[in-house]
Amino acid sequence: MKAGEMAQDAAKNADLDPDAFQKIFEENKGLIYSLSFRLLGNRQEAENLTQEVFLHAFRAYPRFRGESKASTWLYRIAVNLVNRELRGKKLKKLLSLDSLSGETDRKPAIEPAHPRNGPSAELEKKEMERTVQRLIGSLPERQRTAIALQYYEGLAYEEIASAMNISRSSVESLLFRAKQNLEKRLAPYLIES
Repeated sequence: MKAGEMAQDAAKNADLDPDAFQKIFEENKGLIYSLSFRLLGNRQEAENLTQEVFLHAFRAYPRFRGESKASTWLYRIAVNLVNRELRGKKLKKLLSLDSLSGETDRKPAIEPAHPRNGPSAELEKKEMERTVQRLIGSLPERQRTAIALQYYEGLAYEEIASAMNISRSSVESLLFRAKQNLEKRLAPYLIES
């Protein structure tokens, strides 16, 4: 964004409480980055999209009515921008094994040394996590988004519905179909182990 555009935004948002928006930014930047990374599978694209989400939010903040939580409003902006990005690139697969290198804001839990947690068990666990992530990445776009919002971001059905701009029953349906698809696709892996 050019300096002139930022000055115009600042002029448009003169009545905006900078401390309030800064607080919204600080409280939600990690959540938006995490969602963006889960859906795009690329650190740089997730960082760029996170910045774009907050630029859109800054411009739209005077129109934010507060009928939902700020995080839900930001999730909606993020989902819309991700969908626009994906349509523009015509990406079919979002997550690849390269994107599963642990590039998240979450810290891994430390597990005690135990035979069940030995090197071979740990390797199997990581391989299964990669497989699940790859299979989630292969789901249709709306199912993948609903799964990411529920399981990775911890949103309730109503929040997912608001973020995706769909009804609660549509969320339930998307999650049901996504779980069915994942069960079918995971079945061969579970039988082997």
